[in-house]
Amino acid sequence: MKTWLVCGLAFLAISAVFADDLDSILEDIDDGKAQVQVTANPCDDHVCGWGKECVVDKKNRPVCECIAKCPEFDNDPNDMVCANNNQTFSSLCELYRQRCLCKKKGSKEGCDSPANAKIHLEYLGACKQLDECTDELMAQFPERMADWLFQVMKELKKRRELHNLEWEELVSEAENDDEKRHIYPVIWKFCDLDIKPHDKHVSHHELIPITAPVIPMESCIKPFLEKCDADKDGSITIKEWGKCLGLKEGEIQERC
Repeated sequence: MKTWLVCGLAFLAISAVFADDLDSILEDIDDGKAQVQVTANPCDDHVCGWGKECVVDKKNRPVCECIAKCPEFDNDPNDMVCANNNQTFSSLCELYRQRCLCKKKGSKEGCDSPANAKIHLEYLGACKQLDECTDELMAQFPERMADWLFQVMKELKKRRELHNLEWEELVSEAENDDEKRHIYPVIWKFCDLDIKPHDKHVSHHELIPITAPVIPMESCIKPFLEKCDADKDGSITIKEWGKCLGLKEGEIQERC
């Protein structure tokens, strides 16, 4: 009993000293005298691709791994996506998580099919039977797309979301000039897509933001854009883009 009492008193004494020291440290912090050591998370500035997440390895280095678990959306139709193999996934995260699991070396645990290593987003929404892209619709497509891009530009200008004063001025010009109404939106969209990397070429991956939401409503957009890649090198230049969308040689301008 005496031993427990001594130990208890010693613990209380140590606790009191620790509490006094802690109070002193906190006061110093409040006064700006003490330096607070904040350990940065190595993953804070480390960006991973779709379907992956950053984790810190044993050497405290950031590495990208297949995301462990995607957010659950309860099979909400608005979150579903269709892959290029005509398979519906519950979300974009699930699609690219599956791609990641099937591509990684070693264990393929969680991979539903080896073929999923090559899947990518085709369009937003569940997979469905798309309308046929007829020759007539394809012939009309450049004009329809240019007009649609002009409407998008006008809406972005209205919301002040063009993020470039020059484009706002060009939209204003185009609103009063039918010829420029066709030219400027076409050039703007090329620059808007050419971002990762910004190399004056638009790749298949960079086209996804324009094709994924549109394919379910406009079945011609994918075959049309594939045709724009005239030299079949896997990317579209500003000249290929402009010519494909009906611009004349002198109208294709480098503004990116």
